[in-house]
Amino acid sequence: MTIRNKLLLTMTLFLAFVTVNGFAYYRSLVTIRNRLTLVESIDDLGVAISDIRRAEKNYLLYQDKISARDWIAQIELTSEGIKNKSAELTELEGETYYRKLTDDFSAYATMSRELVSSKDSGINAGRIRAQGQKVYNYSRGIISAERVRIDKIIKTSKRIFFISILIIIFSWLAGVVIIARDIVAPLTKIGRATKQVSEGNYIPIAGIHSHDETGKLAEAFNHMVRQIEKHQDELVQAGKLASLGTLTSGVAHELNNPLNNISMIAQTYQELYDSLDKKERIDFMSQIDAQCERAREIVDNLLNFSRVRPKTHASADIGTVIKESLKLVENQFAVSGVEYKLSMPAESLTVHINANRIKQVLINLFTNAVKAMPKGGWLLVDVALSDDSRYVNITVTDTGVGIPPDVLPYIFDPFFTTSEVGRGTGLGLSVSYGILKRHGGTITVKSELDKGSVFTVALPVMEKEGDDGGQSKDTDR
Repeated sequence: MTIRNKLLLTMTLFLAFVTVNGFAYYRSLVTIRNRLTLVESIDDLGVAISDIRRAEKNYLLYQDKISARDWIAQIELTSEGIKNKSAELTELEGETYYRKLTDDFSAYATMSRELVSSKDSGINAGRIRAQGQKVYNYSRGIISAERVRIDKIIKTSKRIFFISILIIIFSWLAGVVIIARDIVAPLTKIGRATKQVSEGNYIPIAGIHSHDETGKLAEAFNHMVRQIEKHQDELVQAGKLASLGTLTSGVAHELNNPLNNISMIAQTYQELYDSLDKKERIDFMSQIDAQCERAREIVDNLLNFSRVRPKTHASADIGTVIKESLKLVENQFAVSGVEYKLSMPAESLTVHINANRIKQVLINLFTNAVKAMPKGGWLLVDVALSDDSRYVNITVTDTGVGIPPDVLPYIFDPFFTTSEVGRGTGLGLSVSYGILKRHGGTITVKSELDKGSVFTVALPVMEKEGDDGGQSKDTDR
């Protein structure tokens, strides 16, 4: 069910509940109002019967004509009132009760008239008083019973009101829980995942299995992450190939040295073959083998750098990684007239990295520094722990032309380059930025025109076994 349908269903049920309760309260109020109106009407009848009983008492005490006239007049007036209130009495107590009341009152009226019209009628005054009391009790009984009913209606309405309040509260809490579980929590996860992606950690969202809009959004987000990661790998490889293009000339020159040595040794060997003894021949072959080993090492380093490898992290000595990276561009330094100096602490600094990726970052920084020093210069590589000992800081300083202030904010943007068309892809620093982000590291830059640039790479120090159980998080996703 979609969020829209869930909200519509919830609002519909809530509206129906409020409507039903409102209608019930309205009916209760109408019923109470009608009952009170009837009670007031019946109360008037009770007052009239009370007046009859007083007139009856006066007549029985004084037995004069005035008392008799008042008594009969009250009876006639009350009899008319009972007839006029037939509908109210029938609605309150039913037809049977109304008939019994009228019959008893008619009997009382008849006995009263007979007593007044003829003192010798044999009518017993006690019977008249008993019949009058009976009629009076009927009227008061109706009022008492109706008040009890009204009280019950009020109490029932109160119970319904409090139950409704509880139901509304629990419904509200249930709605909050459902919204928090089905909407807020997934959106919070998506928000955290989005932030991780912006930081270079391409981690898919897990734990969202709903079939509503949030589930579809999570599915679309995960698809986006997979596509970004795929294209990011392509960018990394493209940047690597761009770096390879820069390295090719230096590597070719470096390969020429052992190849020329092999050629010269072989020619000398041919010329002196007849005059050489066994030991000298073996020495010549050993020199050739050494030059071949040197060439193989150069090729292996180049292949290791260019080869696509699984994205696995491992413990590595950062000093070794830097030295191997410098070795790959060493000949390029010599050709360009660049001298370098490596400064690092005596103790080993262990990091948890993909060594090949970090080499790519360092080689990109080194080759960029060479390009920034067309007339030669100095490259200083300094390795040190951060003040809080949580990061290894690798500072690469050159004495080159520097970066213009208007260009500096954009150097990590993909495909941004100041090189001539065909001489740079603009991927190197962007790819390096992404690699370091996925390692939990950073890269920053400071530069002054005609003075040089300083790039600082920060990599998290591998936590010792006692800190986290010997486990390190692999963030190169």
